[in-house]
Amino acid sequence: MLKFNSEKKVVIVGDVGTDIIVHFPKYLDESRKRVEFTVPRMVGGGTCGNTAAAIAKLGISPYIVGTIGDDQYGKFVVEDLNKEHVYTDYLKTDKTVNTVGVFAFIDEFGERYLWGWPRVDRSFEKLELTDEDYALIDSADWIHSSGMVTVRDTSSRKAVEELFAYAHRKGIPTSYDLNLRVTNGVLEESFRNSTMKIVENCNYVLGSAEEEIYYLNPGQDWKVTAAGLAKEDRMIVARMGDKGSMIFTSKGEYEAPACRVEVVDTVGAGDVYNGAFIACMLSGFGIEKTLKICNAVSGYTVAHEGARSSPDRKALECFMKEKEG
Repeated sequence: MLKFNSEKKVVIVGDVGTDIIVHFPKYLDESRKRVEFTVPRMVGGGTCGNTAAAIAKLGISPYIVGTIGDDQYGKFVVEDLNKEHVYTDYLKTDKTVNTVGVFAFIDEFGERYLWGWPRVDRSFEKLELTDEDYALIDSADWIHSSGMVTVRDTSSRKAVEELFAYAHRKGIPTSYDLNLRVTNGVLEESFRNSTMKIVENCNYVLGSAEEEIYYLNPGQDWKVTAAGLAKEDRMIVARMGDKGSMIFTSKGEYEAPACRVEVVDTVGAGDVYNGAFIACMLSGFGIEKTLKICNAVSGYTVAHEGARSSPDRKALECFMKEKEG
C-alpha cells in the first residue's frame, strides 16, 4: 500500500489558470462531410496549479501562492483548487491583470497544441511576495515553482529568483520545473540566465529531456548536460515521454520505463509528474520507487482527458497493479 506523508507542508509559487480542452474534429469519411465533434470543456490549469492538484490527490494538501485577475477565469481557479483540497488563501486577486485561459487543441494522437488568452497583462507575470508569504515559506517543508512564470523579465521572474536564493540560504528543499519556451530552436538569453540562476539555488530540477534540458547547452547530448548539473545537493529529473524518465545524481543515473497506455491527451503530463515526485520525496521513497510512481501518475493521466484527471492514491495503486500484472 502506498502511503504518502500528509503531514508535510508544500508551498507552490507560480501560475494558475484554466484549460479549455478542444479536440480536433474526427472525420468519418474521406469526403470529410461526416464529422464527429467532442464538446469542449473547461478545467483547472496552469503548470503550478496542475502540480498542486496532483499532490493534493495523493494526500498532501499544498498551499498555492500567486496572482489571479478579478475575472471569470480567476473565480473558476479558486473554486476548482478548493475542490481539489489546495489551500488558496495566498492567491492574490488583482484587478489590473487577466487570468489566462489556455486553449488546448488535441489532435487524433493525443498531442496538444496550446494557445493562451488573453495575451496582455497576464496574471502569472505579476508576483510580489509579501512578509505574510515569506512567513508561510519559512514554515514549509518544500518549495516548488515553474519556468512558466520566469519566461519574461517581469516581477514574477524577480520574485522567483529571490525566493530560491532565500530558500537555499534557509535550507528549505526546492524543486523547479524548467518549462522552457524555446523559439525556433533558440532559448532567449535572459531567460536562460534567469533559469541558471534559479538552478544554482535548487535541489531538484525537473524538465523534458530533449525539449528542455537539451537547450540549456544545445549541441551537447542532453544526458551529458543533466549529469553535469547534478551535484551532491541537486538531482536532475529528466522526463522522456513514452521512454519513461531518468534521475541524475552526483553518484549515478537511474532510469525507469513508461507505462504503456492508449494516449488520450498529454496536457499537464509533466506537471502531474512533478506533483508525484514531490510527494514521493517528502514521503522518503527511494529513487527507483519514485521513478516508478511518477511514470505511473503520468501514464494514468495521459490515458484520460485533462491534467486534472491525475489519480488519487487508490486509483494509482490499482493502475500500478494492473500494469505490473
